Amino acid sequence: MPTPTSALVDLWSEYETLSDLPTRQLTLDQRRSVDFFLADTDPTATVEPFVRRWIDRVHALDVFVEQHRRMPRADPRRPRPATEEQALVDAVAYFRQSHAAGTYVEYQTRRLEAVPGFAWSPRDAMWALRFAQHQAFWATRGFAPRRRAADPDEVTVGRWVAHQRALNARGALRPDRAARLRAARYRVL
Repeated sequence: MPTPTSALVDLWSEYETLSDLPTRQLTLDQRRSVDFFLADTDPTATVEPFVRRWIDRVHALDVFVEQHRRMPRADPRRPRPATEEQALVDAVAYFRQSHAAGTYVEYQTRRLEAVPGFAWSPRDAMWALRFAQHQAFWATRGFAPRRRAADPDEVTVGRWVAHQRALNARGALRPDRAARLRAARYRVL
């Protein structure tokens, strides 16, 4: 098992306390969450096979992230090769789909959120990052980022801005994003 993050230590501490309470004092979600907690912290704990398999995949994800300092990436080749990294990509996709379907207990949700770099919606997270980079660029440099500049970071943000404007012109920009781009201190639209 990799080195626990502070978010994971806090989660385990909270569920350690819950696991000491009588089960009749716990909600159904808490009782089920305690099963996942026990499987997560004790490899010898007796839990349902599904719980053990789910935790084992999360542990494999933890190990990968700690070794590579990034989330697993899908291989662009088709058909995708059967590698451990691709298996983790598939597992993360399954985690996100199950969460979106509302099938996870609180512990499962918070356990995945404790994995460094994990995001429920990576595209939304990347959009928010680019937006923040745009605002920071304007604040520090005092001019708009250019698509053709010597600084690769400026180019990245400049291309993102051009892409947002193109999406807006086609009517393909999500309304919430368009509103955010119009309301920003350094407007994009």
